[in-house]
Formats: sequence, C-alpha cells, structure tokens
Amino acid sequence: MNRQAVAMAADSAVTITGGRNYIKTYQSVDKLFPLVDGQPVGVMIYNNAEIMSVPWETVISLYREQAAGRSFDTLDGYAKDFMNFISGNPDLFPADHQDTEFFKHLAVVYTIIAQDFDYQIEQYQRSNSGGIGNHISSIFEFVVDQLHGDYQSNVDDSPRDNLACFPNGMAEQIKRRFGDAIDDLMNSLINSLKQDHGALAVSEETKQKLREIAVFAVTKDAFFEHYTGVVFAGFGRLDKFPSMRSYLTSSVVLGLLKHKQDRNADMHGDAGPVVQPFAQDRMIRTFLTGMDQNLRYFMFGETLKLSNTLVTDLIGRAPGMTDQQRQQMYSDYSQNNLGASLREFFTAIDRYQYAVHTLPIYRAIGSLPKKELGDTAASLIKLNSFQQKVMNSVETVGGPIDVAVITRNGGLEWRKENPDL
Repeated sequence: MNRQAVAMAADSAVTITGGRNYIKTYQSVDKLFPLVDGQPVGVMIYNNAEIMSVPWETVISLYREQAAGRSFDTLDGYAKDFMNFISGNPDLFPADHQDTEFFKHLAVVYTIIAQDFDYQIEQYQRSNSGGIGNHISSIFEFVVDQLHGDYQSNVDDSPRDNLACFPNGMAEQIKRRFGDAIDDLMNSLINSLKQDHGALAVSEETKQKLREIAVFAVTKDAFFEHYTGVVFAGFGRLDKFPSMRSYLTSSVVLGLLKHKQDRNADMHGDAGPVVQPFAQDRMIRTFLTGMDQNLRYFMFGETLKLSNTLVTDLIGRAPGMTDQQRQQMYSDYSQNNLGASLREFFTAIDRYQYAVHTLPIYRAIGSLPKKELGDTAASLIKLNSFQQKVMNSVETVGGPIDVAVITRNGGLEWRKENPDL
C-alpha cells in the first residue's frame, strides 16, 4: 500500500497431501476476490481453501450477494460484517454440520498428540538401548502435558488469552454440549495407541488434561489446527487512504466463528508504504531486508559460539587466577558485557540493512503509481515461485497470478498474469 492505492496479489497454487508422502499441486485455485460489487474492497485467502468443508469462494460469493448495495464507513466495518455473516448464518452452517466439524477439529488435535507420541517413542529408542515398556505411559503423559501447556502459555511463557470472539462461559457451553463426544474421541485415541503399545496406562489426571485440550482447541488464542488467513484491503466510504485487516479463522462452534485479527495497517498522510507478505513469505522478506532470516539466526548462533570461545580462552590464559575467580569472571562477562556487545553488533547490522537496502525500496514503493504498484506485488509472488523452481522443491507457489489494484476513485481494477510468459 501507499497513500494512493493498495495492490493485492495471489498465486493460484494449492497443495494436497496424503498418506505415503503423496503430494499433488494444482495451479487453478482462486484466492483473491472482490468483497462487494462496486465497492473498493478486496478479500484474499491463504493456507486453507475451505472452511468447514465449504469452499471459501462459495462463502465469499454468498456474502457478496447479501451485501449488494451496502457500504461501510471504514474497511474495518467491512471485515467485521463479513465475520458476523459467517457466525450468524445457520443456513450456511447448520447446527448438525457444526457438530460434525467440531469432531473433525478435535480429531485433528488428537492426531497431533498421536503423531508426537510416536515421534517421542522413536527418539527414545534411538537414544536408549534399554526396553521402552516401562516408559510408555510417562512418554504419553509428557506429550499431553506439552500440548496442554502450549494451549495455556505463549512461547515467551506469558499466559495465552481466551479468544475475544467468544463470550464468557464458552468453555462451559462446550463441555455441556460435547462432553460425551469428547470422552468418546479421547477413549478412541487411547485404545488406538494401546493396540501398538499394550503397556500404556493413562491416569485420570492425564485424561482430564485431554478433555481440557478439547476445550482449549476452541477457546484459546491458538490456531494449531487447519486454519485460513483472510485478508481485507481497500477503502471504506469515509477512508481517505487505504487500509488492511488480516484475520485467522477456523470453524464455527455453537454458532460462533473462531477467529481473531492478527495484523492491520492504516495509511495516513505521513505514513510510509506497507509491504505485507502472507503465508510463504521467506523469499519476499529476503528481498525486502537483503538477508535471509534463517541466515541471520545462523549468524547469531555462530557469533555467540565464537564470542564464548574467545572469552573462555582469554580468561583461561589470564595468569595468577584461581579456577573460582576464572569462573566468576566468565559468568560476569557473559551476563553483562558479552550480551550487550552482541545486541549492539546485530542492532548495527539491522540499521545498515534498513538504511542501505530496505529504505530505498520503501521510498520507491511509496511513490509508485497504481499500475506499477500492482506490478510490484505480482513480481514478489513471481520471486517466490522462481526460488522454488530453481531449488527443486515442491512448487507450492505458482500458476497464474491474480492482481487487484484498488483506488478510492477507480475502485477495484482486476488483472491476471501468467508468470511463465
């Protein structure tokens, strides 16, 4: 986005996976659509092409029909109205269909547990020569504890919140409505695992955690299941500049869509441009920053090891010190001077990257006319596709590219590009 327009671009590839390493890619899927006919708003999806076994294209077209002739003051109004359309639409997702999809949702979560259980057993067998029979139950408890903890805490150990899209008491409603079904699926999981591991014993405490996981999978601010990203961009009726809203969505439970807004951006008179990649964004971010993010992490780790080695060697060579004094000096330096020096080193790299590489790109994008803005968005998709071709990986990005350029006066202008031409 810049102050004049917003350009949305999406490839047409979808990847289907199955058993025995089956992978098939099709390059004929639509991911970018006008939200309401005649309004300067587009909507784009990524990650999952269906919601509750219904194609997103169908859901969007149904919304477009019922929203015909309507407009909202802001882009935020369009996005929230679309989310409300899905939640409050029993014709789209009847109650029995919601129940069926909840069972599928929970089956996916319990499958994650089973797969992790198999992985942990494999790791144990590789690292231990003794029998595993006496450890089966403790390994299963460990796996359940891990997922139970992940649903309650973020990566930084801060508490994971409940999703704001659900009212207070949603957890109790789920327990009342699906309690018996949760127990059935839980027992099915345990019995299936016991067929391969007869020594498995599951405590009541672990079973209770499995029940809580079933509730957390809906109510907690976590999307470990198959989710869809839904991105809105354009202008509301009173918007002078374009905006973007991005949501994560999952399934409808008890008449309410599991969703949250994860990203947003609003242009204004003094704002710089916005470049926001979604889904597979590694190559795009490399282009924008001038350095692959994985390479940056590798450099940080290697620099840390090198610094620790140098400090250890210097302190070890210092004359006239006891082992206790050397250990204390190393501890003091590692916790203070070394950490500060590394932070300053990588901060300097970040400043250089931004000033020399990123800022010139952003300056150019900030002044691009609408056609060139669309060309730039399409080129970033092509860059991702080209990388996968030359690296001989599964081409999960590719096919014709849809581009929508949206301005306040011109509305949504559409074109399709073939990246091979």
